[in-house]
Amino acid sequence: MNKVLDAANSIVHVNEELKELKEHGDLEYPVGTYLVNFDALYTGFVRWHWHDEMEISLVKSGRAKFMINDESFILSEGQAIFINHNVLHSAYPIQDENCVYISIVFQPFFLFGHGQTNLAATYLNPIASNPDLRYMILDGTKKFHKDAIARLAEVFSLNLQKSFGYELHTRSALSSFWLLLLEHLEPSEAFSIQEKSAQLTLDEARTKKAILFIQKHYSDTISLDDIAFSIHVSKGECCRCFKRSIQLTPFEYLMKYRIFMAAGLIRENKGLSIAALASSVGFNSSSYFNKLFKKYMNCTPTEYRMNVKKNTHQTADYNGHDLSWDNIHLFIGAM
Repeated sequence: MNKVLDAANSIVHVNEELKELKEHGDLEYPVGTYLVNFDALYTGFVRWHWHDEMEISLVKSGRAKFMINDESFILSEGQAIFINHNVLHSAYPIQDENCVYISIVFQPFFLFGHGQTNLAATYLNPIASNPDLRYMILDGTKKFHKDAIARLAEVFSLNLQKSFGYELHTRSALSSFWLLLLEHLEPSEAFSIQEKSAQLTLDEARTKKAILFIQKHYSDTISLDDIAFSIHVSKGECCRCFKRSIQLTPFEYLMKYRIFMAAGLIRENKGLSIAALASSVGFNSSSYFNKLFKKYMNCTPTEYRMNVKKNTHQTADYNGHDLSWDNIHLFIGAM
């Protein structure tokens, strides 16, 4: 049965299309509930990923910045965000503030059954099949937000306690939450400009393909020309696709991915010198590698290695669980 997981289990593993690999719950009970503590994550943030399930995140303490494609939102304690299925998203804390949030991930068929039933056509499709409804912010600015957030807290509590019948109570609470969303959908919220949605879909496809190219060749000498050529667009359009999709340039993504891979080598205790470590992930300059490592990881490679040795038990916990947007770990995320 499903269980509430802590941050060590909430790391996101993905495939080459950034789709999360983790199964949330099972066929009988397709619900996953998670407590995400940024301070307990070795990267300090949740990487870009997407999944077939719906996701709802509720901030318990601190503040978090959620990124949905080309948009970002800062949510404070007691605020939440609904993220539709198949939507790229990531999250990270604000500056040095610690943040803890609840994440509830579930399959729509848990509420409406499999296939195109009348229930699905009436209650599911207006949200799930709307390509323009990628998210909804629940920040208390509308009266129904309080009731919707109360349903989310109820779901988390139910799955934490697991009393008799908690699965049925969870379905009831999620159904109530879903009905609140439907009853309060407004045209301005439910439908954005069609052209923007089409552009984002094309950008996502191109960006995913370019990221796959980067992940395969990150240790080689890669130029912007190479990345743009891999998706058959100009350098300018390649940069615009990345910016519109994940708010990073191709070069920024490449650098962060290289640093993340270097951190992985350190955690695997390969025993490489700093120069060899830099070279193995595509850097010609050890000093530049050190500079970027400190920028993205908030410590030098040497300090990171020492911290890993001190916390080998914690590192083992992290490496023993799944992540999401490539079989390795994505290191994109606004930092």
